[in-house]
Amino acid sequence: MAGLQDIRRRIRSVKNTQQVTKAMKMISAVKLRKAQERLVALRPYASKMMEVVRRVVGRIRGDAEIQPGPAAQTFLSPREEKRIRVMLVASDKGLCGGFNANVLKAANVFLAECSAEIVHLDVVGKRAAEWAKKHGLTPAGEYLNIPLTGFQRVVTEISEGAAAQYHADEIDALYVIYNYFNSPIAQTPTVFRVFPMEMDRSTEDREAIEIPHLLEPDPNSVLETLLPRFVETELLRNLLESSASEHGARMAAMDKASNNAGEMIGKLTLTMNKIRQASITNQIIEIVSGANA
Repeated sequence: MAGLQDIRRRIRSVKNTQQVTKAMKMISAVKLRKAQERLVALRPYASKMMEVVRRVVGRIRGDAEIQPGPAAQTFLSPREEKRIRVMLVASDKGLCGGFNANVLKAANVFLAECSAEIVHLDVVGKRAAEWAKKHGLTPAGEYLNIPLTGFQRVVTEISEGAAAQYHADEIDALYVIYNYFNSPIAQTPTVFRVFPMEMDRSTEDREAIEIPHLLEPDPNSVLETLLPRFVETELLRNLLESSASEHGARMAAMDKASNNAGEMIGKLTLTMNKIRQASITNQIIEIVSGANA
């Protein structure tokens, strides 16, 4: 059985670790609040943007007199996916529970089931870069240690590059693999195709009929203006979803680690007290035996 000094040393060590985990939990809570505030503010905008794009596409598709332009063809006539661009979003650091494991598992499944060739891979986060290296993939774009304020730069670079590649017939689709933020303790690994966008014919026709819009100068011009904003908005939303998921997962993991440390300190303290009690009892027995002798 370990001596009193060893147990005291272990208690000090666990207490030091507990202080670190509590500090990390507080830091993650602050970062989560900032990311969540931006995400909550962006979600309605992204939802309305998608709704407007669907309505415009529905108007173009529902009017035989309107000849679809190049932008509309992106949504109305998706090409066969032979070459695709993929953006994988993970974290730069660990200690965030199953956050990275889950999203990388989803990336493994996507890589195994995808019949198209990944001609351009963008990785956000060191864990994503390590995953690419492990699978023999060379990322065309690496975005490491990007702060919350730097997401817009990443979004602009990727959206403009992907759009240029699509129009040049270098890629047939853009996918994003990330963690969707449900709550600080629940994240869902998601594979999302940014474009060509999934279109429900019945839904778009119904929306186009229910609320007619005056589109000036014409639906194709409006769609040409909306599409770059739509792609940027979706990519930014995906990055914010992943950021909030990461900080939420780390906060939950550090909270659990702090609780476990507290339980371990309690058990070690109980063991130490038992050893001290046994030692004191033995000393009393020795004194009584000596007095009786």
